[in-house]
Amino acid sequence: NSFGLGNGYRGQYELIFYYGNFSGSDSDVWDINKDTNYEHPTQKPIALAARAINNSSKKGMIVLDFFGGSGSTLIACEQLKRICYMMEIDPIYCDVIIKRWEQYSNKKAVKIN
Repeated sequence: NSFGLGNGYRGQYELIFYYGNFSGSDSDVWDINKDTNYEHPTQKPIALAARAINNSSKKGMIVLDFFGGSGSTLIACEQLKRICYMMEIDPIYCDVIIKRWEQYSNKKAVKIN
């Protein structure tokens, strides 16, 4: 019997790195509904990304996501008027990100060589 991670309690949140000026009034556990249409095994709700982005940036600022997944961060940035730089290693999920963004924005993605 020891104290620490995995000692009988299920983790209720994932850690993230963030930077910004915060009031300290927000909790570190957020109750946000899951997406109903999953296209990625670890897909996060757009509302989750939007809340974090809104709390830590202003319109026109750059948001960086090294693990694009299903594109929730990109769509949240589109909603909140942020600039999103995103990376995704798996071409299948790159296609998922593009499809979701096109459906949300009603725009056509353009490939830049």
